Amino acid sequence: MRTDDGQRAPTAPGGSRSELFVACLPGLEPLLVDELSGLGLAGAPAEGGVELAGSLRDAARICLCSGLGTHVLVRLAEFHCVHLRELRRLAERVEWGRWLTPGEPFAVRASCRKSRLYHSGAVAERIGAAVGAALGVAAEDAIAAADDGAPAVVARLLHDRCTVSLDVSGAPLHRRGWRLAAAKAPLREDLAWALVSASGWRPGEPFVDPFCGSGTLPITAALRAAGLPPGLGRSFAFERLACAAAAGCDALRAEVGTAGPGEAARIGAADRDAGAIAAARANAARAGVADRIEWCEGSWRDAPGLADPAPAGALVSNPPFGARVGEAARLVHLWQAVGARCRALPPGWRIALLAADRRLALRTGLPLRTAFATQHGGLPVRALVARVAAPGGPGAG
Repeated sequence: MRTDDGQRAPTAPGGSRSELFVACLPGLEPLLVDELSGLGLAGAPAEGGVELAGSLRDAARICLCSGLGTHVLVRLAEFHCVHLRELRRLAERVEWGRWLTPGEPFAVRASCRKSRLYHSGAVAERIGAAVGAALGVAAEDAIAAADDGAPAVVARLLHDRCTVSLDVSGAPLHRRGWRLAAAKAPLREDLAWALVSASGWRPGEPFVDPFCGSGTLPITAALRAAGLPPGLGRSFAFERLACAAAAGCDALRAEVGTAGPGEAARIGAADRDAGAIAAARANAARAGVADRIEWCEGSWRDAPGLADPAPAGALVSNPPFGARVGEAARLVHLWQAVGARCRALPPGWRIALLAADRRLALRTGLPLRTAFATQHGGLPVRALVARVAAPGGPGAG
């Protein structure tokens, strides 16, 4: 709804529906649309995320249940703005007291692109001042005291239009709270979730990761097999809002956390690094799935479930793709060996590999296709998937 001066009216909390934006890693938008559809929410892909309409309770459910999202934003207001004084005046129209609690810390983030207001620090300062005035607190004190789990006011200026949102996630959603121990080059939890989704693996089927590192992939599979929401073990900013009761936080946690015993599945993981296996075991214990994973400290060929494969299953992994001098020949041989072992699996097995070098991945000899492309640690990567073909068969991606 627009006001008389052409601005979009501020959003009210409670059971009414608002504009939501669920952010994700670039390239994961289609997977996120499907994930939200599974939660009963219809969204449209946009750059860097998915747009949808929903209530605060819907936003809270996404925080708890999304394995692919990174932040959940509730759109509060949108207006045209070219002066800092005008920015503060318009920001003061938002009923901040209905969202934020006086005395509770909050954060402010701002970005500016192709706008006459180009200094993000100045924009954040004016927005913070408007929020502080509405709450009757000194903004600089509240913002300075803000922690990683606090609600964040997010201002985005593009072509002189300012969109003001509230990040109700707090810390990024991929920080599940269980990966405190890390091996070399750990895989982000949301990227692991995306790779498992792209593989087509279903809970109840065998799952193997022969290069498990700190265990992110097998733990992700175990959580899905157990029916446990990815965010169940952490807190969120929406629980600290003045309108938190509208989300029914406690009831919602109880509802999503009672999924039953889940599916029994053989989940195997291997790594030759003893430290990596120790870290993975500790992470699995914190995630509550330690008893669902078989670990092997040793060769990738000895990964549980790979040496004696079931008729169907999935091999999902993030094999080494380092770029240090002298590694090229070794990695070629490794990927060739992985491909040979995968091709020897029973027909119908699913393969999903994360790779930074597609040419290296094609040395597997598998009929790989790209499921998605994104960034991992600033490095472009892609998820390559395939099905094992019957001897003499055409193979399928």
